[in-house]
Amino acid sequence: MTLKGYIRVSSESQNIDRQQKSLKEAGCTEFYTEKISGATTKRPQLQLMLSELREGDTIIIHELSRLSRSTKDLLEIVEVIQKKKAYLKSITDKWLDLSEGNPTGEFIFTMFSALAQFERKMGKQRQKEGIAIAKEKGKYKGRKTKLVEGGEEEVRRNAILEAYKNGTSINDIRKTYKVGTGTIYRLLEREGVKR
Repeated sequence: MTLKGYIRVSSESQNIDRQQKSLKEAGCTEFYTEKISGATTKRPQLQLMLSELREGDTIIIHELSRLSRSTKDLLEIVEVIQKKKAYLKSITDKWLDLSEGNPTGEFIFTMFSALAQFERKMGKQRQKEGIAIAKEKGKYKGRKTKLVEGGEEEVRRNAILEAYKNGTSINDIRKTYKVGTGTIYRLLEREGVKR
């Protein structure tokens, strides 16, 4: 069993000393350090640490924001850790203790996960309700197409509309302009074009 310390700061100018000191005091013997934004999980040291994780290892972080800035990313990282039968512990955020034999930490994290899932579902429900209201008012035009106004895309968009008005089949338009069927139908619906 190895205690692995994960240290992250957002920029080169920020100091890692405070995190390093607390992780050493917690007993970490291996360290993964990076100076990069936490807005993404595409962090080389994070990915290296997760790949080198072995059963029984514990990742220790100084605080939650060092590991993840989003609930979604945190849940995905924890899923990887748990699949490897390893653990996660935060020094500052005492509630985040997924070490072996800590049912309270597991329970709190499960509640945290459930709340995040609930919020995602509520967001989707609000989105559906907003779309329904917009449709009733005739304001909903669907998802924007990739064929936007301006430059080459506008020329392509206008050519597709013209081809359709002139009787060209959707299949032929798709092949000629290398565009998906859904994009064509969204464009026609958005522009109110009918034959």
